[in-house]
Amino acid sequence: MLKDTSSSGSSSHSVAGPWSALDALTDPVALVDARGAARYANRAWYRLSGDGEPELRSRELDGSTPPDAMLAIHEMDRAAMRAGIDAVLSGSRERFDLELRTSLTANEEPRWLSLVVTPCQVDPEGGALVHLRDVTTQKNTQSALRASEAGLLWAQRIGNMGNWDWDIPTGGLTWSEQIFRIFGHEPGKFAVSHQAFLDTIHPDDREMVMAAVNKTVEERAPFSLEHRIVLPTGEIRVVHEQGKVFYSDSGVPLRMLGTVQDVTERRQSADIIRLQADLNERLERIVTERTEELQRANALLEQELTAREEAERARAALQDEVIRVQRALLEELSTPLIPIREDIVVLPLIGVVDARRAEQMLETVLHAAVGKQTRVVIIDITGVKQMDALVANTLMRTAQALALVGAEVVLTGIRSDVARTLIELDVSLSSLVVRGTLERGIAYATGGGERRR
Repeated sequence: MLKDTSSSGSSSHSVAGPWSALDALTDPVALVDARGAARYANRAWYRLSGDGEPELRSRELDGSTPPDAMLAIHEMDRAAMRAGIDAVLSGSRERFDLELRTSLTANEEPRWLSLVVTPCQVDPEGGALVHLRDVTTQKNTQSALRASEAGLLWAQRIGNMGNWDWDIPTGGLTWSEQIFRIFGHEPGKFAVSHQAFLDTIHPDDREMVMAAVNKTVEERAPFSLEHRIVLPTGEIRVVHEQGKVFYSDSGVPLRMLGTVQDVTERRQSADIIRLQADLNERLERIVTERTEELQRANALLEQELTAREEAERARAALQDEVIRVQRALLEELSTPLIPIREDIVVLPLIGVVDARRAEQMLETVLHAAVGKQTRVVIIDITGVKQMDALVANTLMRTAQALALVGAEVVLTGIRSDVARTLIELDVSLSSLVVRGTLERGIAYATGGGERRR
């Protein structure tokens, strides 16, 4: 690849002294004449070319080898290198820069070289200096940094979280791409500033946020709080903010770094779960109170009317009335519909499902689906004491009926014993969307979970 020349008899020896000083450089350097042929290469260039004993070679060449032929590089890079050298030799360019990808052996990892070509008076007609520098480490670092930044952006998008940087003295504020999306703007198409951020905060929460930020600056303690924001569409969302202030050596606050995460769905789910728990507690309390009242009434009737026939008839009539009232009360409480949104309701089932209650459940959800244009009905069977063929058949009939009116059933709260019973009854749930918990069912219905039909 590199041609040796004798140390005597070469016309180029008259300039060997000045050129040999290039051997002191650690970067590969070559000189080309006005015709573009290599006239000299230093020891570092020989080492780059794989020469194990560069000290034994003369670095002067016979003037017939182009410098690109002395490197193991790709053909496209070779052509670009020649074109760049020609441009510098012709005077059309004062400097030519190029990155080359090369490797010394087939088993060696590729290396990156930075090529710089500048004019140099090699012979009376002109010439150029070709300088190479190994930039493999910088390239690998840049690639790793780009991969890390891409991973961070993807993680922020999945977690619906972004980060911000506030320059306190100047008031300048920068947002990551995800913060633009959280606040309802296209990334880069919104004039970001501290005042613009304050304007997005819900008016009732603005003083609280400003007080927290001021306290953080004054007391040097990080802040963490939730507050509402108002999107350009008027929609209200809930975000969780964290921030920390950094100071100069003299104690002057310089910048604040922080994160913003949209927690609206999480807050809504938590509120719904608390509502469901409160409702279950109220239902149990009402049933217990009414049952105790009925027990006391029955005991009183038995004591007062045992001896007389009319008292017996009165007791029987009263018992019938009590049973009727109890059935009406239980029917009223057995199929409550809890609205989540205008198009989503939850039907919690508690206790035993008999034929009458099954028909009432079917009638209730159909009325809601047709009259209120309900899109999703979440049936939670966490409180069902026993799963039998009647309950399973009721669930399937309900799903089929709702499908006919354009609604969807999401079944939640299947315990292990219920799942075993459904398998033994050979009940196919393929027409239902099944989620393990009410929270996951709500997340599915509101778009926070993976949709599956």
